[in-house]
Amino acid sequence: MKKIFSRLIPLMLICLLATSTVVFAKKSPDATRAKLDKMSVEVLDRMYAKYPESKDAVENSYGYCTISSASVKLGLWGDDHGRGLAYNKETEEKIYMKMKEVTVGINLGAKEYDLLFIIQNKEAWERFISGSIKFGTEATAQASDGVKGGSFANAKIVANGVWVYQLNKKGVAVELSLKGARISPFRTLN
Repeated sequence: MKKIFSRLIPLMLICLLATSTVVFAKKSPDATRAKLDKMSVEVLDRMYAKYPESKDAVENSYGYCTISSASVKLGLWGDDHGRGLAYNKETEEKIYMKMKEVTVGINLGAKEYDLLFIIQNKEAWERFISGSIKFGTEATAQASDGVKGGSFANAKIVANGVWVYQLNKKGVAVELSLKGARISPFRTLN
């Protein structure tokens, strides 16, 4: 067991350093927006392939947000960060977003994953893009919209009028922890 941990700790530190370097790399706002626009399309394509019902959810929503995220978990702490694009289908408004999640507990691993938030109405949209929605680990396996009688299989409810699909891309993380996340506008890009 000691041998495993002695090999994993340097690997985790390298992952943390590499992740931090990528996060702090400077690009022009236009280049970053173009990259996030492309990433949003890729996230939607992956979600539609994995969760075909997510396509109907997006088509029938007020808006949606795609986020591509990475996490590093080591020891008593964990850190997730991501960037993405929120799109209002009613107004065709784009808002570039960032996500930060912190975990405290028993954490080990690293992974990359995509999130697709389905936003059902104007009030939920306003809360979402303002950064006032904060969420933790509470979720359900299937959520109903409460209005049309529909449901979003495989989606988890994160707030009133907001559901999320998650798709792990690569890596593995083991965690027994408390977590809290916040998604807010990326001020330098909007």
